[in-house]
Amino acid sequence: MLKSTKFADLLDAPFSRRGSFIAFANDNYGEDLYGKCTLWLCNSRIAMTGVMDFSQNNGFRQIKLQPVRNGKILPCVISTTPYEVVLETRYGSLRFTIGERKLVLVRGENGLSLRLTRAPGPISFLSNPEPPTPLAEAKYTTLDFSVSKLLVTPITGTLKQSNMYAELSPDKNGVLQAALEDVFVGEPKPREISAYPAYDAAVADVKADFDGFCERVCPSLPKEFEPGRLPALWQTWSMTVEPDGESAYKRTMVKMIHSIFEGAFVWQQPLQAIALSRDIKLAWEIFCSGFEHMDENGRMTDSLTYQEMPGIGLKPPVHGAALLWLMDNCGSGLASVSKESKTWVWERLVKWTEYFTKLRDVDGDGVCEFENILETGWEDGPYFNVGFPCASPDLNALIALQMEALARLGRELGKPEDVCAKWDADSKTLIKKIVEKFWNGTEWFAFNAKTGEKSDSHTVSLYFPLLLGNRLPRDVIDKSIEYMFAPERFDTPYGLSTETLDSDYFFHGFTQGSIITPSSFWMAIALEACGRADLAKSVSRKYCAMLRDTGYFHIHNALTGKEDRSLTAFGEKGLFWSAWSSSTYIYLAGKYGE
Repeated sequence: MLKSTKFADLLDAPFSRRGSFIAFANDNYGEDLYGKCTLWLCNSRIAMTGVMDFSQNNGFRQIKLQPVRNGKILPCVISTTPYEVVLETRYGSLRFTIGERKLVLVRGENGLSLRLTRAPGPISFLSNPEPPTPLAEAKYTTLDFSVSKLLVTPITGTLKQSNMYAELSPDKNGVLQAALEDVFVGEPKPREISAYPAYDAAVADVKADFDGFCERVCPSLPKEFEPGRLPALWQTWSMTVEPDGESAYKRTMVKMIHSIFEGAFVWQQPLQAIALSRDIKLAWEIFCSGFEHMDENGRMTDSLTYQEMPGIGLKPPVHGAALLWLMDNCGSGLASVSKESKTWVWERLVKWTEYFTKLRDVDGDGVCEFENILETGWEDGPYFNVGFPCASPDLNALIALQMEALARLGRELGKPEDVCAKWDADSKTLIKKIVEKFWNGTEWFAFNAKTGEKSDSHTVSLYFPLLLGNRLPRDVIDKSIEYMFAPERFDTPYGLSTETLDSDYFFHGFTQGSIITPSSFWMAIALEACGRADLAKSVSRKYCAMLRDTGYFHIHNALTGKEDRSLTAFGEKGLFWSAWSSSTYIYLAGKYGE
């Protein structure tokens, strides 16, 4: 019986390459067993466009790809390398590579054919409104591919099509070669056959692209975590998007999850910049990307798909914390960034900071509030049950760091000292208020800015003030850490839970007791800032070991360490690997893996 060889399981991580809207995936409710898998060609332009209705299928899987021999569809398994997807049958294989960002090349052997069937529409499978037409030979054909067209061209062999499917057959030597080209604009027309790259050359191009990324970003990890390095790098690389004149992207960004959360989320880009900071040119480009998408008030767009959705905005302002990290840890690398580019960032960081200080302080007490749960980053956080506007210590700690970053970068750029000193003073004033308003002597809490009601949950994001490090009073740091690491609190065998194990609000979910990526990343940096590198190392190693063993999922069960796929959207049965998580692995395993 055939068994697949998987670099990445297409049930966990749709297969793509950097900058491409093309992806491959297994069937939504499929398996990875012989005869129980289905390979789909997917278009990732569509997952989060228009009016978002999470209850509706997003149509991610567009075209079914099936091996055929003597007119019969064959059972198969799906294998993957970092560069290819392979349909393996008992009679040979069909191989696919994304040789260019909009071009899939196919190569088959031993007389195998490839059948391409468009995904069914809303018509019931019991009805047949249009009888199938006989297969007719064609030089090329086009299939609907969501908002684009898929141009199907035989390079060797022949193409036949009907109104039900298209089929590519091999030449007299049993060899099939074909091009599947994603055409977004214009009338699809094939190239001259000689203009298509050879299959092996295309694979080599993908390999060079990926290998170069690995070498620049993370050429090795400590032995314990090295087995997870290439899969983590591949996930981040394959989710990277580039400006192409078609999409809304103006700079390089990293998307989150193919199909289910397709967007490049703006508050994830600073984390990506830190994780990829060995390549400072790439890291700075990614860090800058969110500032390209701000409204007149300085609010950043929350997420970007290939088309921008105006009005979708706001997530926590982590940019100042990330900028300070880059300034402290990248040394001469950041010195290579031009003054012009840094000035551009400084001006926009001012607007982003003033958005909160001017428009998010409804009671005028000097601390800022979230207006609704979607903008918090912790969408089911128990402390938001006090209602909105909700003043929280995590938001204000991030703003205080942003103010300090403006002062430091401003001085580097030669901004007037009174301007820089004002940002410094504002940061110190806000830090003092954070302790006064959100610390009760043993724990952190949030409150409703209108009613004054205080939260009674024990959520890890309430401890984000530890990102302030020694800017906080030492006794506040020590008591916070004592609380966090007491028995039945946040520390688990798999990393930090988002809600304490002894909390009345421990219901798993997203931030109700699971282990998730952003809190794992930022709390490691926070513990380091507080002089507790030992604790940062301990929780990071546990988290990275879990990711290495289970995969780069965004949410894990705090009691079992298993991935949690219960969160569904767009008709998907669960979450895929996340580039948020894979990049966090690259960073934490590299720093704490020894």
